[in-house]
Parts: sequence; C-alpha cells; structure tokens
Amino acid sequence: MQLTTKYIVRLLSELGVSTFSTEEYARLMGLPLERAHASLHRLARSGAVRRLRRGRYLLAGHGEPESLGRPLFLGAQLAEPGYIAFWSALHYYGWTDQAPRVVFVANTRRSGRRQVGAFGFQLVRLARHRFFGYRTAREGSLEFPVAEPEKAILDAFYLPRLVGGIDVAASSTADALATLDMGRLEDYAARMQIPSLCSRLGYVLEDLGVESEALRRLRARSYVKLEPLRPRRGRFVSKWNVIDNRGAG
Repeated sequence: MQLTTKYIVRLLSELGVSTFSTEEYARLMGLPLERAHASLHRLARSGAVRRLRRGRYLLAGHGEPESLGRPLFLGAQLAEPGYIAFWSALHYYGWTDQAPRVVFVANTRRSGRRQVGAFGFQLVRLARHRFFGYRTAREGSLEFPVAEPEKAILDAFYLPRLVGGIDVAASSTADALATLDMGRLEDYAARMQIPSLCSRLGYVLEDLGVESEALRRLRARSYVKLEPLRPRRGRFVSKWNVIDNRGAG
C-alpha cells in the first residue's frame, strides 16, 4: 500500500498519536529508518507534521489536534527529559495571576527560545544534579511533566528573573505555604547546592512566620542580594546574610 499523506495522517490520528520520534514513526509505518526520514521530511514540507526538534515531530494535519492547543504539553516535547518550570510552574499551580509570555521548560541539554505555532518557549538548561523534583500532570487527555510544588519554589529562588523577580517568588511562596512539604523543601534545597538560594528562601520564609534551621545552616557565607538584578544596597540581615534590596532603584 502506498503511504499517502492522507492515509498517514488518518492512521496516526486513529492511533491517538500526536507526537512521535522518527523511530516510533518507522515502527508504526513498517518502514526502514532511511525511508521514515524521507517520509517525515515530505510530511513536514506539506504541513502535515511539524518538527519540534531533531528526531521529534508533532501531528498537525487532520484538523487541529488537541496537542496544538496545549502549550505546556508542547513545551515538554521540546526537551526530553524536561519539565515545566519557573514562571510557568508557578502559574500552573495558581500561585501567581501573572501569566508568562512564554512557557519555561527546564532540561539538561538545551537553552534558548523556540516557537511552535502560536506559542513561544524558553528552554532553561540546568546542571544534572539540579534536575529533579518533577511529576506527571494532565491537561485534557494529555500528560506532561511539571515541577513538584517544592521544586517550583526552589527554582524560583534560584533564578528569580525567570519568574518575574523576587517579589513574584515571595508572593508565590506565601500562596503555596499551606501545601508545601517543609521536609522535602529543605531536602531539595540541600540537593541544589546553592547557598544564595537558601539565604533568600530562608529569609522570605521567616518573614512569613516559618523558621528553618536547615536552610540557615545552608545559607551563604557572605552577603547576597535578595533581588539579584537590583543594586547592592538596602537592609543587611546577618541571620541570613541577605541584603534586602527590594526597595533599591
């Protein structure tokens, strides 16, 4: 049987396949890998599939599949392994009403901007020992990995600029506080191996009425700015070795 574009799109749709690798496509179609590459190239040129990254494709024909309208799912396809993180994770959990313009995806291999259809994505490369703490979430019939609540908070204090600043990180922590597992948060903080993160988070938690001796032991040994992008002036807090520079212009 000749594998026409119409037949391929219909078959993938009937199988419920929305994203796939070259190898998976070859197996489904019963093609050798070389022919599968050529077939996918033809399908991409016709617009029936979209190339997400090298060796990974999205079914785009046969109407508009659900996956095309699910940016969190799409983002997770751009880097495997990867998880929805930073501002996107805070917004997913409902801790901030400010929706980011792009979807943030943590991974260990890639960094930079990507565009898939109408959606923009920011890939953030993490060191391997900091890539942990994510779980499976669902939107509609689609599943994708997202940071666990505790890891979402830690990532926010690690790189506040990727959540809209320290004020967003702090307000999100206040909203998340009742649902956070403090033991897990402290254990994960130790695994991150970032003293400045522990200083910032411990200081903010104390301001919210939560004491953490574990974070205090892990704090920075010299003063760090609460908001990394603001000037080094403000209130110096020796307990946490933090400069509270939120009012600094």
